[in-house]
Amino acid sequence: MAMQSQYFVSGSILRHIFSMAHTSMLALVAMVLVDALDLFFLSLLRDVEIIAGLGFAWPIIFFTLAVSLGISTAMTALVSRAEGLGDRDRAKVYATHVMVFGLVLSVVMTVVLWLSAPWMLDMFGATGKARDIGITYVQIVILCLPVLVLSMSSGALLRAIGAKQRAMWSKMAGAAVNAVLDPIFIFGFDWGVEGAAWATVVSRIVIMAVAFYGVRNVHHMLGLFDANLFRKDIRDIARVTVPVGLAKVGPPIASAFIMSSMAKYGPDAVAAMAIIERIAPFVFVGYMALPQAIGPIIGQNFAGAKAERVRSIWHNVWGLVAVYGVIVCAALFLFQSQIAVLFSATDQTTAYLSIFCSFTAPFYMFLGLQFSSHTFFNVTGRPNLAMIFDLAKELLGVIPLVWLGSYYLGATGVLFGQAAGIVLFGTITGIVSYRLARRMGASDREGGLQTAYGSSKIL
Repeated sequence: MAMQSQYFVSGSILRHIFSMAHTSMLALVAMVLVDALDLFFLSLLRDVEIIAGLGFAWPIIFFTLAVSLGISTAMTALVSRAEGLGDRDRAKVYATHVMVFGLVLSVVMTVVLWLSAPWMLDMFGATGKARDIGITYVQIVILCLPVLVLSMSSGALLRAIGAKQRAMWSKMAGAAVNAVLDPIFIFGFDWGVEGAAWATVVSRIVIMAVAFYGVRNVHHMLGLFDANLFRKDIRDIARVTVPVGLAKVGPPIASAFIMSSMAKYGPDAVAAMAIIERIAPFVFVGYMALPQAIGPIIGQNFAGAKAERVRSIWHNVWGLVAVYGVIVCAALFLFQSQIAVLFSATDQTTAYLSIFCSFTAPFYMFLGLQFSSHTFFNVTGRPNLAMIFDLAKELLGVIPLVWLGSYYLGATGVLFGQAAGIVLFGTITGIVSYRLARRMGASDREGGLQTAYGSSKIL
């Protein structure tokens, strides 16, 4: 059954957030579980070089996720604002054009990243067996980048019209497939790292199939491709995609810098960082789900001139970020020993994990403010502001502070430097977005919609 337009412009804001957030959270848990399962099953081989190899591969995989997120953010921003205006036909055309744009871009990037993977791992400081493992994993997983873009765009489209259940089930279906195929491919077929990579590829194909079926056959949200209008729409899509894409280049660069910094202290340190970068997205998945939940809600209310409802969203966001963070950090502290055992960590790796679980994890609460703020910027026509803050966090915050931490405190300083950068720019970004929301008026809406539609005529 197709969802009606303007779904979020009435009713309880908190109820809408919870309704969207719990499905987004389950969907994202399923998505990050794919990487966590790869790491878990490969850790059973009890080879620290394998875990280190995945750690070196992570910045490149992270980059592909960032590109996919940029395309899906454009889908959320443009479709939700058209929906907020009650223009379902325009929303359908935008959906088609965003997907075509994303597929063309992802095919080009697949070729470039596949060929440059060995050079990139050399640049990260990977050597020997860990380097070979990283290259193998990247070059297999990168083949499904167009599939990843299409699946994330389809999920964003479903959430933009309020069809969050199908978006959730697509991710959960993919995670289930990955959980079944990982042990079969890794141990049953004795494919090792290649088996984990191919299991990831198959799981992403399943996610795409379920989500795209919902978009095309259930909700009928794809319009006819119009070549003349597409040339105009590219500008509108690029207004969101380019700033978001550039913004999301920052985290992979910072991740690569962190990995190269950790590489100075041996494979145990790299393995610890690899585990942290898998479990952090898993346990703090609520901070990724919250922006996905509030994006369509802000977009529709912003387009519908519901400024007071947009402002009230922030009052809920601050509280949810704090409560969720306290619960997660308490769990990490209490179960840090079990986490180390789960991933077959060495004594030195366990020591680094303990620092994260006991001391630096609480600072990740500021990521919740940052992610939610960026969503606010993107869907209200301020993608350049999101780009500036995201790049500043990584290039002016995390990287310099990681370097200082490493210089004075070694591998431990890397962890604290990363946390300090998160706190600094999470605070600044949260304050700016909150103040913008408080003084939002009609002129902001008109400017945002001009950014949304540009020179394209609303059909």
